[in-house]
Amino acid sequence: WPSGSAASSVAAPALYEKIKKEHWAFQPINRLLLDKAELQGGGTRPCCDLPLTPSLEKEGGPANAIHSVDYFVRTALSNAGLKPAEPADRQTLIRRLSLVLTGLPPTPLEVDLFVRDASPEAYPRLVDRLLASPHFGERWARHWMDVMRFAETFGNDWNYEIKGAWLYRDYLIRAFNQDVPYDQLIREHLAGDLLQKPRINAKEGINESVLGTSFLRLGELGHDDCIRFRQIRTDVVDNQIDTLGKAFQGLTVACARCHDHKLDPIPTSDYYALYGALTSSRMVMRNADTPDVNAAAKQRLRELKPLIRSELAKQWIQETGLIPRYLMAAHRAWKGLPPKEQDLTELSLDRIQAWLALLEKQKPGMEEPLYPWIQLAGSELAQEWRKLQSRYAEETRSRVAYNREKFRPFGDLARDGFGGWYADGNASLDGPSPSGEFAVANSGPAAVTGVFPAGIYTHALSERLDAALRSPLVPKDKKFLSLQVVGGRMGAWRTILDNCMLSEDYQLLDSDSPRWLKIPNRDDQPALPFYVELVTKGSNPRIPDRPDRLKVTQAQLDSPYSYFGVARAYLHDVDESPRDELSHLAPLFAGAFPASLEAVAERYASIIRRSLERWAAGKSTDDDARWIGWLLENRLVTNASSQSPRLQELIEDYRLAESRIAAPKTFNGTADLETGYDFPVLPAGDAEHPGKTVPRGFLQLIAGTQEGVKAFGSGRLEIANLIASPSNPLTARVMVNRIWLHVFGRGIVPTADNFGVYGERPSHPELLDALAAQFIRDGWSIKKQIRFLLMSQTFQQSSQASPEALASDPQNRLLSHYPVRRLEGESIRDTILAVSGRLDRTMYGPSIQPYREEPKDYRKLHQGPLDGNGRRSIYIKVTRHEGSRFLDTFDFPSPTVARGNRDTTNVPAQALALLNDPFVLDQAAFWADRLIKAQAPTVEARLDSMFRAALGRLPDDAERARFAGLAKELANLHKATPEKTLESREVWKDMAHAIFNLKEFIYVR
Repeated sequence: WPSGSAASSVAAPALYEKIKKEHWAFQPINRLLLDKAELQGGGTRPCCDLPLTPSLEKEGGPANAIHSVDYFVRTALSNAGLKPAEPADRQTLIRRLSLVLTGLPPTPLEVDLFVRDASPEAYPRLVDRLLASPHFGERWARHWMDVMRFAETFGNDWNYEIKGAWLYRDYLIRAFNQDVPYDQLIREHLAGDLLQKPRINAKEGINESVLGTSFLRLGELGHDDCIRFRQIRTDVVDNQIDTLGKAFQGLTVACARCHDHKLDPIPTSDYYALYGALTSSRMVMRNADTPDVNAAAKQRLRELKPLIRSELAKQWIQETGLIPRYLMAAHRAWKGLPPKEQDLTELSLDRIQAWLALLEKQKPGMEEPLYPWIQLAGSELAQEWRKLQSRYAEETRSRVAYNREKFRPFGDLARDGFGGWYADGNASLDGPSPSGEFAVANSGPAAVTGVFPAGIYTHALSERLDAALRSPLVPKDKKFLSLQVVGGRMGAWRTILDNCMLSEDYQLLDSDSPRWLKIPNRDDQPALPFYVELVTKGSNPRIPDRPDRLKVTQAQLDSPYSYFGVARAYLHDVDESPRDELSHLAPLFAGAFPASLEAVAERYASIIRRSLERWAAGKSTDDDARWIGWLLENRLVTNASSQSPRLQELIEDYRLAESRIAAPKTFNGTADLETGYDFPVLPAGDAEHPGKTVPRGFLQLIAGTQEGVKAFGSGRLEIANLIASPSNPLTARVMVNRIWLHVFGRGIVPTADNFGVYGERPSHPELLDALAAQFIRDGWSIKKQIRFLLMSQTFQQSSQASPEALASDPQNRLLSHYPVRRLEGESIRDTILAVSGRLDRTMYGPSIQPYREEPKDYRKLHQGPLDGNGRRSIYIKVTRHEGSRFLDTFDFPSPTVARGNRDTTNVPAQALALLNDPFVLDQAAFWADRLIKAQAPTVEARLDSMFRAALGRLPDDAERARFAGLAKELANLHKATPEKTLESREVWKDMAHAIFNLKEFIYVR
């Protein structure tokens, strides 16, 4: 990092103002250029539904150019003394178009239909069909994923999963296919969780808008402990700023982290204004399900629960009549007295043993229901009863007073609104549960797993429902936070300090009965905000954790079940949780003095019976829930789903309805849950020595002010609106340049991620502005912009360069011919799959692990199938360690920073991959099997079909002769007779392999 002196301003304000006024990218988009281009086309908008060819005047000027792209391109060519190439042949054109729009080659049938269709509408129809293809979204989403540095693991030694990253990938595919306006995508990426009217996918039950915020969470994480290593936290936000700046504005904003930007008008204060906005949002797991997801199943569960409660209550109330006998029988065994003969024949020995275990409990506390009984046994009843009655009354008063003095409630979790806590997920939609809530067992012989006090319980309907419950920021004036919780199946609590999303400070919950959990306040970091969250497994970003911290089986990870519940929360200084106030035992000492132990047993039964009656009527208190929960926990009542035919039927119906609950769509996202806070400038990027605080906001270059945002929360939505504004000089220019880049292989501005002073200047600045103006006017439609470019003669021309062009414009910046370029690794792999016939066109869903010769499970590097199950490359998992070897060989970008321009290298490893990679060899064999099954009549006929499938054309005479000769040589090599040549798998595997290695196979011409 730079030394402290580097924090000072390196660019005087006057110089910044000069750059703002003079640098081309910071000037308003010249919308008049669009009118100028349209005027050249006869005064009409260049919609270009027909591929008309401009004619040039004798003087060389493009007077009658109909398409504005052709107008600007040919003007530049004319000025350079160059002419455009001839139109491409139709076989070349359809292959080019198909690869550009879908990343897949056309089928032979598609080529034939296009070549034979001589109508003027043939090409526009083809363009529209490919734009409407679902594979368009797959192709163009992958371009955007480069810019978003998309990955599915965080990197670092343990390579934690970025859970739900594939949901963002699918979101992009749908968005590009649906042609969601780009300004909408900007708002969704930066503030999709803050939009008043989010974009809802009713068919899939997805809140699309909220998924956009995933891009903020896709960055690399250098270490999972960003408290000990403070730079980790600032690096995370720096990566977010870097990606945001490059992706949407084409600016290297992150260069202002340590000092004012040396070239662009971005002072360090702007960087930390943006830093404050981003760090004001919590980095959390979110659920993208709409409220109606699982609605039918949940409604059925709601209908069944009262019936189950009624059936259980009826059975349990009946059983309370035997409680006195069980208690007395256990008492006799406890005292070593012989059992009654009647008890041995009429009572359950297991139930007697359960009561006896409670009587034999070592040192029970006063809160234990049988503590009074234990004290009474063997004593003079009347005297001991009065002592206990007085002791319990005094102890209750003392404990109530102690709790009121020592403990401060941290939200009333039993009230609507969650007591100021924040809930997310499908299980939270019904709000807090009343006293007496119970959970139905989802499997096994038990009917229920527990009955609970008022609170929040994610398993109130089902353990399959996902949720997270997050506290407000925890005040630092108390030493501890205590929570009364239940939970299991990898439900957990987590402490999140300073937004460190992979906090190591967590613990799994493992109790179906309420237990107190005491969490120490982070007074070791008094300046850093922290909160506590309770999460189900799907909303815990640490699961699966590294094996030295948590050993789990794959079955546990795959299980759809996980849950937690919380009833109360208190802040305190004393080193204990709130004391039990003994209210549940108050009824025991009410009323007349019991004359005998049998009468005491009857009183226990009466208390339990009344609790069950209130529970059956839906009028439970927390004390009632405690008594019933105690019965269940200690097996003092029958808890079997089969205890009556009616109950068994209800439980089976319940479990069937529960099985229909879909898996939650959880992902890494953001949430504005507090008032935003401004951040100080960190001179030289040093987090240990903060400087002056700056208001959170956006670049003054765009916002025009230093005042910052006025919003309650982070200000992300206001920043998104500034970026998505038609008056922003950068946004439309940057995006249309990205579109141009993927249509023509090179941007009008070659440095697609840098429109600043250090970036390259546009080759056709007027064209760029005309396209940007049109992009905005067309409602920020990406598909319309692409279609517009494809309808130009510039796109449809041949890739054959003239000698003059090679001499004067060797890099083809002026586009005298269509630029030849190699396919990306994904398209090479997908084309191999398509040509071999192995391609599985299934869309969406969790990613497929890349093929690895040896897995490294401890680093989340699991082994996938060699052919990726035939799925397109966009569905192969992107891991920050050891990704797909084949894709990496062909310049797959490292997912660390935004990469609008991929590297295109030409190295021996690429040729070796096509020669030796097991995937390529496997697909050659697969193709050979299909060819043999197709039973071609001659070698030449089979060659024709192979060329058409692979290259979209027939071989010429020389190629046909050369490959026929190769087939003969291979037949000799593999000892296949002429009669058996067409049936030889080895011959046609090698032939297929040879075609995969043709240069034309991996290039767009």
